Amino acid sequence: MASHQIRIHQAKICDFYLRVRSRPVIEDSDGVRFAPYCLKYEGIEKDLEEVNLGEETGNWSNVDDFKWLRAVQSSNWSILPENERAGTVDMEEQSEGREMKNNGLEGSGQVWALG
Repeated sequence: MASHQIRIHQAKICDFYLRVRSRPVIEDSDGVRFAPYCLKYEGIEKDLEEVNLGEETGNWSNVDDFKWLRAVQSSNWSILPENERAGTVDMEEQSEGREMKNNGLEGSGQVWALG
């Protein structure tokens, strides 16, 4: 997802790939993991610039959990390890008739990649 603000409520065991201007917010969630935005297609840079999302802020990893004390890391979310990430999702390949399929990453909730 690419957005100026992302608020996630009641998510369980999900992975999110984000480009976000502000800090993502979770509430009443558990087992959610975050990684950088991975969508690709011709012209994406221009499209992101037009909606003021051209700059990668790194905020995808600065998650606020509204149900957790800020003094310590929330156990409700984590960074998705690089070796478990789906990789780049190329929308041009998908539009050429390739189907999206679950890539089978264990414990990752719904992670989809081209196959």
